[in-house]
Amino acid sequence: MKKILISLFLFLALGIMAAIAFLPWNTILESRIAAFMEQQSMGNIAVTVDRIGFHEATFNNIRIGEPDPNPLLLQSVTIQYSPLELLNQNLQDLTLTGLDIRLDQTDQGWKIAGMPPPKSENAAPQATQTLSDIIDLLPFTAITVKDSHFTITGESLETRLPFNLHLTKSPETKLDMTIDATNLTAASSDISLGTVTVTATPDENRNWNGIWTAESIDFGKALPVPVLQGNGALNYTGNAVTIEGQINSENKDYRTEFLLLLDIIAPDKNMLTIISANLPFKGGRVSTQNASIPFDRSQNIRINLNAQKVSLDELLQTLTGQRVTATGTVTGSIPVILHPDGSYTLGKGNLKADQKGLIKMSGDAIPGDNEQVQLVRQILENLHYTAFNASVDTTNEDGMVVKLSLEGNNPDVYDGRIVKLNVNLTGDLLDFIQQNATLITNPEKLLRQEAYE
Repeated sequence: MKKILISLFLFLALGIMAAIAFLPWNTILESRIAAFMEQQSMGNIAVTVDRIGFHEATFNNIRIGEPDPNPLLLQSVTIQYSPLELLNQNLQDLTLTGLDIRLDQTDQGWKIAGMPPPKSENAAPQATQTLSDIIDLLPFTAITVKDSHFTITGESLETRLPFNLHLTKSPETKLDMTIDATNLTAASSDISLGTVTVTATPDENRNWNGIWTAESIDFGKALPVPVLQGNGALNYTGNAVTIEGQINSENKDYRTEFLLLLDIIAPDKNMLTIISANLPFKGGRVSTQNASIPFDRSQNIRINLNAQKVSLDELLQTLTGQRVTATGTVTGSIPVILHPDGSYTLGKGNLKADQKGLIKMSGDAIPGDNEQVQLVRQILENLHYTAFNASVDTTNEDGMVVKLSLEGNNPDVYDGRIVKLNVNLTGDLLDFIQQNATLITNPEKLLRQEAYE
């Protein structure tokens, strides 16, 4: 009797093992994946089953969004499970390898290849799925993405970002992502980006909050600044991502605080706000605050630049094609107007000297041979100024004019008497002085050697 029971037990055990071994796991897995994709409105899916075991399955060459001409591509997927978990649609780990997420800018906004376009704000009301909702639907306790890429193609941005990602749902939901060092093209300029890390978790309202760091940002020839580093916070709510933080040079000589808004459904809301920026400029510093730069470049953008103790010598040499030398510094404010075509002009601004100084202008810088111009030319060859003011006039018919208002004296001209001069710097690039130098005071009184205050 005992032998019969042992034999019956062995027979049943072998029967159960055989039944498990010959269950159609391929069909079960494919149907589970297809059903899940259909629930998420991800379109058709094409997949090749590579290997299926009792606790692990591997799929190759996954294409999501068929027959879309630009499907979402995935090189390999590995799923870990137990047979009971598989039947209950509660799987353990999912590992994705070679995921290529393509984000393209279209007339309707940004579109992820292989995915249906996001609903517009004017579409019929419907339940909005947040990132947390989607993660809750995933039948996995952990997801790992390896050796994958974000490929972004837009009007002013083109890049392929290699990344790795790890998402855990237990004991707490947490997302860790690393973007490896790469190059990108923004506004036709090549930028080198070091390793970027992102860590985020959902809050009680199911919005995601986290931190980010950028190891290095090198603008190369596009912007003459040293290599920068960045860090800050991020927030994901609904369809909008907000990134804020600071980007600084190692010695903090260059420093910027910013706020970036990216909205997938309403791209017209996308905006970069420079909260503050401060950097060296011609021996002094320039700064700006609360400058808003929309991604929609159909209108001009105005940024007010504040200058502190900028070298008057470097400034005048730039404006006059190195025909003027000077001592001293100037402080003030000048707006910069960025145009949709990428060009820029200066707005109406003003710079004043911080202290007394010296200006020397070569004789051939001011054309003309009348008595008044000759007098101005002589004075500016060695002007000891006590007041200096530079203003920008954009209402002139010939274009932008930089007006210099000077007060001072030349010790070698007319016994060093005090004079007041007005000099206009004109030209598309402000690299020369046209014939427009006049005395503010009465030139006849000056010629009679009368002194003026």
